[in-house]
Amino acid sequence: MEIRLIRESDVELEFELRGEDHTFCNLLREALARHEAVEAASYRIAHPLLSQPVVYLRVRPGIEVPREGEKEVELTAVPGIGPKRKEQLAGAGITSANALLRADLEVLAEKTGIARSILERYVAEAKKLDYGIPSPPRHVLKQVLKEVVKEFDELQKKLEN
Repeated sequence: MEIRLIRESDVELEFELRGEDHTFCNLLREALARHEAVEAASYRIAHPLLSQPVVYLRVRPGIEVPREGEKEVELTAVPGIGPKRKEQLAGAGITSANALLRADLEVLAEKTGIARSILERYVAEAKKLDYGIPSPPRHVLKQVLKEVVKEFDELQKKLEN
């Protein structure tokens, strides 16, 4: 099974499942629909011979995703932040892209002398970086897939006995 990401946001996830058909997609859709955080789960196959299934998932806003495993991202990884800006931000206690995302921009603008509009642009770019934390829909999808595997293993054990 190969997955190709089409679209991802804080509440939506859309991806193509290469090599799968209605059997797995129906199982996945049903399992997703049972999860309390899922608002909508569906899939479509535009043409049974020529296209791959596309799965759509929407979760309710505000889902908390565990932050363990968050990786520290270098401040200069944010497009537009070079050595000079890094030094200005470090003077205000911002030493990573992670810290920039959590900063109060009003206070940061005052401390650094960097215009708020520029800081907002940096934050927008920092949000695009990979911190090793899945989006809420991706987190829910992983939870559901673990449950499906667990149910399948239990069924397999029952059949063996």
